[in-house]
Amino acid sequence: FAMLAAMTQTILEPNVFSYSSAIAACEKTHEWRRAIALLTAMGLDNLQPNAISYNAAISACEKGNEWQQAIQLFVAMVQVMLEHSVISYSAAISACEKGRQWQPALRLLAAVGQVFL
Repeated sequence: FAMLAAMTQTILEPNVFSYSSAIAACEKTHEWRRAIALLTAMGLDNLQPNAISYNAAISACEKGNEWQQAIQLFVAMVQVMLEHSVISYSAAISACEKGRQWQPALRLLAAVGQVFL
């Protein structure tokens, strides 16, 4: 995260890849709030988050046991018409499983079948 701050103070400009890397680091450290903040900051820097950015943020929410946030990010990803993959569905389903939310998990699982089969 310090890397992104340092980039803004030099001639280097943060890009989608640097943000996505920072969001992925949040996943590893269970910092879901920071992951969401970084995803939001991308828009403030006029950068469009990609599927990798969203997947990493969804996974960070899953690791932080925040199934509702994970679902909200998944829905946002669909609304901005980003291509969602099995990785996207898997992370969202896993977040529901950790939150013991079987109904949303089943709805996502049914959607996977419709999209990928």
